[in-house]
Amino acid sequence: MLLFPILSFQGPHHTAKPVPLLLFEEYPKDYFASPVNDQLRLTGTFGELRPDHFHSGIDIKSKTGRIGQPVLAAADGFVERISVQAGGYGNALYIRHPNGYTTVYGHLDRFAPELQKYVRENQYQRERFEVDLRPPNGQFKVKQGQEVAKLGNSGGSSGPHLHFEIRNTTTHKVLNPLLFGLPIVDQIPPEVRDMKVYVLNERREVLSSKALPIERRPDGTLGVAGDTVRLAAWRVGFGIKVYDHMAGLNNDNGIFSLKMYTNEQLAFQWKMDELDFNESRYLNAHIDYPVRQQYGAWFHRCFILPGDHLANYTRTESLGAVALSRENAVKIMVQAADPSGNQSTVTFWALREDSIPAIVSQPYQYQLPFDQENQITLNGFSMTLPKGVLYETLPFQYKTTPDGSTGVYSSTYHLHNERTPAHRYFDIAIQPQGLPPELRPKACIAKCGDGRPVNCGGIWHGEMLTTKVRGFGDYSVMVDTQAPRITPVGFSADMRRKTMISLRIRDNFGSGGSADGMSYRGMIDGKWVLFEYDRKSARLTYTFDEHVGVGQHKVVMKVKDDLGNEGVWEGKFRR
Repeated sequence: MLLFPILSFQGPHHTAKPVPLLLFEEYPKDYFASPVNDQLRLTGTFGELRPDHFHSGIDIKSKTGRIGQPVLAAADGFVERISVQAGGYGNALYIRHPNGYTTVYGHLDRFAPELQKYVRENQYQRERFEVDLRPPNGQFKVKQGQEVAKLGNSGGSSGPHLHFEIRNTTTHKVLNPLLFGLPIVDQIPPEVRDMKVYVLNERREVLSSKALPIERRPDGTLGVAGDTVRLAAWRVGFGIKVYDHMAGLNNDNGIFSLKMYTNEQLAFQWKMDELDFNESRYLNAHIDYPVRQQYGAWFHRCFILPGDHLANYTRTESLGAVALSRENAVKIMVQAADPSGNQSTVTFWALREDSIPAIVSQPYQYQLPFDQENQITLNGFSMTLPKGVLYETLPFQYKTTPDGSTGVYSSTYHLHNERTPAHRYFDIAIQPQGLPPELRPKACIAKCGDGRPVNCGGIWHGEMLTTKVRGFGDYSVMVDTQAPRITPVGFSADMRRKTMISLRIRDNFGSGGSADGMSYRGMIDGKWVLFEYDRKSARLTYTFDEHVGVGQHKVVMKVKDDLGNEGVWEGKFRR
């Protein structure tokens, strides 16, 4: 065993009362040490809003801004899992601890030497770059503070940092590391930037929305213009754009908790003390998804959509919906907090307008209830949405347009728009038009739009091509007969002074739905060698090792897409 080291009127002014933040004493505060030998500077927080998911850990900024900083075991334990991926967490290490928790270290540049040797041996045995390894319990023991890896930028990382998680080993739920007493200095309250108001029906479904600008009062408290707003609605919900910050950093981090009180009673509460990975996609119901898709803005909803089953809410009686009266103003207090107890509060009053205009809705072809299966079957097209795809009832817009583009063998089917989220995969089927029989194996259902099309896969059922997708938008049947491109970016005939071979690969289609991405196989002198793949840069890299000696050599790279189109590149070099 190895041990390695709105319309408004001026009303009375009201000051928000501070509401104490709930403390989490159940988590051990002195068990885990910092996983880096430096001050913890966070560029990402637990529960932060990310595309299609809540962030499941904290992101620790590199001390130097570069890769290579030592990553340390946060406590005694043993290595339970080692994962290598082209995307996602990249090079990741999982350490199991005797107190019932597991720590995770992601986006690593490389592992400690003994672990790196173990990973490399398995990669060559399996002839695969991506591996998911489970060493026998206790094979690699670690002590708190010992170096287990180097901080890096692997996988889906956008810059050098350490992604750090603490998980419950039994339930696999991921827990907020900042509740475990890590040495974080934070005296900056969350920054509230904007608010919105949403007109709701009796099921808390959104009928319309508009901005509700924030006003900073002379005494430093936050409210809205006029202190009291009149809203043309019987029932409303609110949304807030708010971020947390750390001293010395410019990153917009996520908050820990959000509460809304109506007339001093708790109406809504969301907090990120723990997260079930199976529920993370409910982020798309928690945020104002259309605004995010259209403008890139992140608004937390302070009410719960009827199809949102995230466990991080307190199930209050109103679930965040606020009933308005013409005579009696409702006091609204929205409070955002970070794990250190710093809070920001917005306080105002809301009344109902005397007259409420009718909501004018956009024309639609189908009404799709969120709480049941929905199926549309037409000539040459079908769509089946299982229960749970939608967060609220959808007035579904559908149309088709002819498409005579080269390589397209159907009309384009416009399935609503991309500003409506889909929680689960759903089935679509399209019958091609004029597709030659010899091209059937090269046909797929593709998502069309700006940029290159996305291959979403396809299985033939009679004359219909079917697949599973997880988003609305524009789809058609397309044919792909083009092989992936392979371009040398670090290669020459004389490699005696070089340390690596680098190639860039790219396909004319993206991949999504049920389609697989590109696969590759690199060989030198007819034998497999380890080309590491970085998906974000589309680069394959082989670092010279004992498998290539002095002399003349031939390298061959084969790259295949989901439809079997294969590109081949060959080169000769001298070492």
